[in-house]
Amino acid sequence: MKNFLQGRIELVKYLFDNKVPNVHYADLILIITAVLSACASRRWKGNRDDRAKFIELLINHSPEDLHTSWVSVPALLNYRPILKDRTPYGKPGHDLQVFSDNEIDKSIQEARTLYAEVPYKKLKEFCYASLIYKWLRCGYSHEYWADENITHVAATRRNARVSYIARSNNNGIKRMVSFHLNYLIKLAEHHIKILPCSSSEPPCCWWIEQE
Repeated sequence: MKNFLQGRIELVKYLFDNKVPNVHYADLILIITAVLSACASRRWKGNRDDRAKFIELLINHSPEDLHTSWVSVPALLNYRPILKDRTPYGKPGHDLQVFSDNEIDKSIQEARTLYAEVPYKKLKEFCYASLIYKWLRCGYSHEYWADENITHVAATRRNARVSYIARSNNNGIKRMVSFHLNYLIKLAEHHIKILPCSSSEPPCCWWIEQE
């Protein structure tokens, strides 16, 4: 199975690197997130709890430098549990600034301290693992269309995992989120590399469900 899944990622890299005509970000993301979902299904028995397994895999079986438990501050701001004055956007002249993940996002431990008024379970909904599942995996697999907060255009060419661009609309400003393909490819390749030979029993309580 490892060889098959790695083959899907090699296909993604080929299509992306060679700019094959009529291949879109949606096509590549659908393959990558399907590979991640397959890794989660192989790791734990049973066909239920796809969301919980997907997020558990990314949170508890990814290296720290992939930041899967980091909270997307612009995404949190879009849903208004926090005010922009408590983010880098609140500085004069920064309302439309392009940010990369290291410039604005927080580890979940930092976010719990900085935004103590936001319930822990709510913060979890805005961590990278949760957003990759909800906005990319579900968006593309169910409708072949991303969440309204997603943009396929990376806001920066810097070596970032995630980047953000602000767009004005009739309701104010929306922070658009771009998960960089290189980051998602690296994430998928890690989980293929550590794919277990057989499934095991699931944890007594999934990370996303813990208070």
